[in-house]
Amino acid sequence: MKPDEVLVREVRRDQDDILASLALVRGDRSLEDRLFDQLVDLLVEGMFIELRQSFHHGLLDRDAYVVELRALVEMCRSVELLPLRGRLA
Repeated sequence: MKPDEVLVREVRRDQDDILASLALVRGDRSLEDRLFDQLVDLLVEGMFIELRQSFHHGLLDRDAYVVELRALVEMCRSVELLPLRGRLA
């Protein structure tokens, strides 16, 4: 299995785990907030992985990839989603 495929599976598994955990901690605002932040980080990470896969699979040429990557970074920065918090904590 290719490294990107492994990463995609890990991110999806982590997303599923967090979604299940959110249901278990309902009512504990602190835990809910922390899990929600981690989920958002995983979703953002997933967007970057998807973009990279599009490039590696030839769906985007190098120039288009750079343009799309720059746009994604700027969108994430504009709403303060970069740097990713959950993976650093």
